[in-house]
Amino acid sequence: PYSGTYAGYAIDRGILNLDLRYALQEGKLDGKNEVLIQQLKLGEKIESDKAIDMPLKLGLALLTDLNGVIDLKVPVEGDLEDPEFRLGSVIMTAFVNLIAKAATAPFALLGSLVGSETDLQRINFPSGSAELDEAGRTNLAELSSALNQRPALTLVIMGRLQPEADREKLQEQTLAQQLLDGGLSPEQLDKKGGAWEKAVKKLYKARVAEGTLSAGEDKVSPLDAYILLVKSVEVSDEQLSRLAEDRARAIKTFLVNEAQLPADRAVIEQVSALDPAHIFSGVEMNIEV
Repeated sequence: PYSGTYAGYAIDRGILNLDLRYALQEGKLDGKNEVLIQQLKLGEKIESDKAIDMPLKLGLALLTDLNGVIDLKVPVEGDLEDPEFRLGSVIMTAFVNLIAKAATAPFALLGSLVGSETDLQRINFPSGSAELDEAGRTNLAELSSALNQRPALTLVIMGRLQPEADREKLQEQTLAQQLLDGGLSPEQLDKKGGAWEKAVKKLYKARVAEGTLSAGEDKVSPLDAYILLVKSVEVSDEQLSRLAEDRARAIKTFLVNEAQLPADRAVIEQVSALDPAHIFSGVEMNIEV
């Protein structure tokens, strides 16, 4: 009967087992609540001005294991001589704090399930790339393992950008391909020796001749010519957005194809990759129920 008033939801079903141990000494209460909840299912939402303000369903889903069990150890302490002390509110506060901690830091809880202290909410990508590195694959494998222990959770995947760094890297990649198309071999491109310098100067002069680069700038060193060529490559916002989308797809592809996470538990959310509030070269994830 308390659930509607304080949780804001009715309870359709569930089994509650309590192991309560309380000690009282000189007015000080020291309590240990071991709570085992099985097959809990929340019912209809109930309007109550006393209901806790938190994502309750998310918090409970984070605490519910593969067998539908929530196993909690909730310590309670207080001073009975305090006129404001109320045992019910103390216990309620302890439970609320535990659920709130899970709901506000879901990836920390998921990491603890697999013994990881890594930030599993973010996966880094090299600038200009949508290819997972070994560290990213390891983190995703850990995240998938944790999600398998919490079957009610869905992972929301959002591609992100570091616009300046990603744009510059895409410019470099485009120029590298242009040099390869002009006859430079991959080995010569990597070595950046005499053949590379000649190819850069040749392409630079061609760009000056066609008006892509300003006339009168042809007497420059190969390195300066290369820098000017890189800056002249156009990379649109649309190309950057595609890079962010490719990163999100790379995450889902790994989780579904390699980590064997069900496809409906990893969803890609379309977001503005150029949002200045989320400048990050990689992928950011959230948890939903």
